[in-house]
Amino acid sequence: MAGPIVSVVGGLNMDLIFETERVPDVGESMDCSTLSRFPGGKGANTAIATYRASHPKPTGDSNGSDSKGDIRVQMNGAVGDDDFGIILKTRLKEEGVGVSGIRTIDNERSGTCIVLVETDTGDSRNLAYQGANLKWAPRDRNSMECLADGAIPDLVIAHLGVRREEVERVLETAKRNGVETLLNPSPAVYLVNSTYKNLTHLVLNETEAAILSGRNVDEINDLVAWQEAVEDFIQLGVSNVVITLGAKGAYYGTSDGRKGLVDAEKNIKVIDTTGAGDTFVGNYAVEYMRQKQLGEWDIVKAIARACKASARTIERLGAQEAIPWSDEIDRE
Repeated sequence: MAGPIVSVVGGLNMDLIFETERVPDVGESMDCSTLSRFPGGKGANTAIATYRASHPKPTGDSNGSDSKGDIRVQMNGAVGDDDFGIILKTRLKEEGVGVSGIRTIDNERSGTCIVLVETDTGDSRNLAYQGANLKWAPRDRNSMECLADGAIPDLVIAHLGVRREEVERVLETAKRNGVETLLNPSPAVYLVNSTYKNLTHLVLNETEAAILSGRNVDEINDLVAWQEAVEDFIQLGVSNVVITLGAKGAYYGTSDGRKGLVDAEKNIKVIDTTGAGDTFVGNYAVEYMRQKQLGEWDIVKAIARACKASARTIERLGAQEAIPWSDEIDRE
């Protein structure tokens, strides 16, 4: 029996990562210590994180194929007709992710992201050119099958690395067809209120929670504020809300009244925070699908697993390269 399908909708970027002691001030010129090029983009990162969360790291004898019952992942997005586009699509295919939903846009550049990583703290700052990402649309706006190579997905994960209107339409179509959804609204932009009732899961960070709930960013900084923001989204129709809090862990609330704080992993050496949020989303989604197959739902267990996976990611440089496989997450 074939396993469940997770379809990801979001951006694909080539990340150019500059490591530096600190970010230069206005008008200041500095040299960086290293420059690296890695395939990235929140959509592509999440697709790989979802696949790896449900598969052990391949060995030399592995052919990379899925076993019966394994979670299958399909990527939906767009690249340009340039060298970056070829690399981005090929990388996903090599990782085991289905690429039939990736469209190549003629006469357009692939998304490109400049990432500045401070070597002392591991904190990163991103500046992106979205390029082809903003030209993506599903081949059939009224179909779920086009998001999963002819099959109906069991879960759709969406980011806002493609046009907001297309994401909102995908979520509405999924709801209408009985497909569960997870939205990670990054980068955060205004969403019409009716979109929230189409969400099974909303996973977002403090900044995104503030923007989408109409608060100042510095207001989302304690237990009361997290709870109020979560309640706002639940009132709009979301079933499960998770606000990720970095080193503080994550705060959650559900439509059936559960709520609380889940601690982050401790004693982590931070190298690069790039991709941590995408790793969280992919692992949370896989844990949800696994529990659903067993007829249960323990959101705390899903968040704890996602926190542990994110901790593994920030211990290494890069986004996709740093994402752990299922058997790497539990290592001490």
